[in-house]
Amino acid sequence: GGTFDVCLVNVEDGIMQVKDTEGDNWLGGKNLDNAIVDEIMMPYVKENYKIDSLLNDELTSTLLREALKVEGEKIKIALSFSDSYDVISDIGDYPDDDEGEEIELDFSVTKKDMQRVLGPIFQKSIDITKEVLKRNNLDGKPIQSLILVGGPTFSPVLRNMLKEQICQADTS
Repeated sequence: GGTFDVCLVNVEDGIMQVKDTEGDNWLGGKNLDNAIVDEIMMPYVKENYKIDSLLNDELTSTLLREALKVEGEKIKIALSFSDSYDVISDIGDYPDDDEGEEIELDFSVTKKDMQRVLGPIFQKSIDITKEVLKRNNLDGKPIQSLILVGGPTFSPVLRNMLKEQICQADTS
């Protein structure tokens, strides 16, 4: 949930040899969840509710963000397998706003929204991968198999970006 790692491996005659590794200890699924909260969910809440006092208090701001992250992760997962997702909260999921009105979520998120929000984060991981390839005098063409591991790798945003910039991921 919090790291990104790339490993260049050569397999020859049944012998596996790690040729190079690189990573970012602060780049992972949590970054994706935070981006969804910051760039999709919070703008909706700010547009539809008065939450200045909630945001000005560190505790209530943190509680609201953490509550939104739960739904943010659902959005991320759902849009890995469908073109859109309807966000509809249950009564009591979120606190009341500054005027005593209960915050409720009722909006749709599309793959296009996810491309806009998650693309820059995924680009960081692709840039790290491209650097490993460059250090080893490779581009995407001689790679026999690009294997993805972890939840965020189900994202069609990431898979399309990899296909365009490096090569088609092996999802077998």
